[in-house]
Amino acid sequence: MTRERLAFGHGSHRPVLPARAMAARAMAADAAREPQPVKLLHIDTWDWAWGGLLIFTVLLFLRPQDHIPVLKNSHIADLAALVGLAAMAGINMSRGRPLTRMTPELVGVLLFGLIIVLTIPTSVWAGGAFAAFTNFYIPLALIYLLMTNALTSPKRIERIVWVIVLAFGYMSVRVIFNYLRGIGLVEGGRASGPVGGFFQNPNDLALNIAAFLPFVFMYVKRPGPAARRLLCVAISLLMLTALVFTKSRGGTLGLVAMLVTFVIVARMLTPALILSTVVAGMLVLPVLPDHFWARMSSITDARKDETGSRAERRMLLEQGVQVFLEKPLTGVGAAQFKHYWHPGLNEKWKEVHNVLLQVATEMGIFGLIIFSYLIYRGFKAAFWTRRQFAWMHRRRRGAPAAAPEDGLNDQERSFLEAHATAMVACMVGWFVCAMFASVALNWTFYYLLALSAASRDLVRARADAYARAKAAALRETAAA
Repeated sequence: MTRERLAFGHGSHRPVLPARAMAARAMAADAAREPQPVKLLHIDTWDWAWGGLLIFTVLLFLRPQDHIPVLKNSHIADLAALVGLAAMAGINMSRGRPLTRMTPELVGVLLFGLIIVLTIPTSVWAGGAFAAFTNFYIPLALIYLLMTNALTSPKRIERIVWVIVLAFGYMSVRVIFNYLRGIGLVEGGRASGPVGGFFQNPNDLALNIAAFLPFVFMYVKRPGPAARRLLCVAISLLMLTALVFTKSRGGTLGLVAMLVTFVIVARMLTPALILSTVVAGMLVLPVLPDHFWARMSSITDARKDETGSRAERRMLLEQGVQVFLEKPLTGVGAAQFKHYWHPGLNEKWKEVHNVLLQVATEMGIFGLIIFSYLIYRGFKAAFWTRRQFAWMHRRRRGAPAAAPEDGLNDQERSFLEAHATAMVACMVGWFVCAMFASVALNWTFYYLLALSAASRDLVRARADAYARAKAAALRETAAA
């Protein structure tokens, strides 16, 4: 009788709960040991490491300092980054953790920075290479480190994504208005970015649109409030229009590759979509500007390249290979390709316009290996996270597929699955565009890499925590 009462929880002072309930209790107790965060305007859980990252991202993508005179020399973005980094260090130390989480991607970022430092003494202009390291790479590495430590929940990842989506909606509106009014046009009528930084050049603006547009598509496709989906439909149309106005050949190729990837990875290739695409193409393609088609046709027909940029880029690629063969181990120094010249070369003060060749010529073979490794890790993280949620599609088709015990709720699972799908397309869009641009020291890739790795690490951490809690609950149940 005593055994019966204990088995069913009757007559005991400590009832024995099922394993799932015990696991939930253990996870709740583990969460309770963390310092309780402060709610701030419903922005997830708040701490100043996360707050510094969020503020920095807003300033980086919206760039109000370019238009508000009082902010121009205030270094407010640097201040936000420093606050975030200091808070991150304080939080980790107060919890008895290492100063930073170490991931394969973070190790790669740090090693790439080390290669830049080691090639400074052998660069063609040591002062310029040192300036590239201090002015460009150190901020990139520090923000990447902050993202590695601060993006600890699906909500935080989603807030960063929303900042990017809204920033590109605002920026695209300004690009379109400026283009229609003839403001800020370069190279024979190409739209440039309305803000500075890594959006100003038409090709860089097109690259960023192609790389971040899948985030907008993610919200269009994902079930949610109608107002949000309509807003994202409008933003996607604005971004596509802005990209057309840049007349960027590399950006257009990247856009096409990204769209194909998104449709395939998101499993949207249906007869209805094909028919809709054909109809949309018949309506939209004829009204695109003639200058756009003239520039796109020069991709395959050199005679239609009125500016000569196609032939110049080919010459620079050949020159880049020649420079790499001359200095395969050390390169010419970070951001120094345009300063390297001798009588056997044809172009000076130009970029090589290929991200892999840029790294090879400037940081040598070891820099190329590490940077290629980072690209590989970005793709691998996105595909890994995407595969973790493949069971969701089997369930939608009616096949039996039980939800894994991964420590995620349905809303988090839905977002991370959609985010992983978008990340695959983002990486493809960036990579194709980067084959026509020197963007190894631009923010775009490092944000994509951090967002891709963060979602993977989050899924792993939640699953590991759930498994540990369940194991502890089972041990407690057995002991009871």
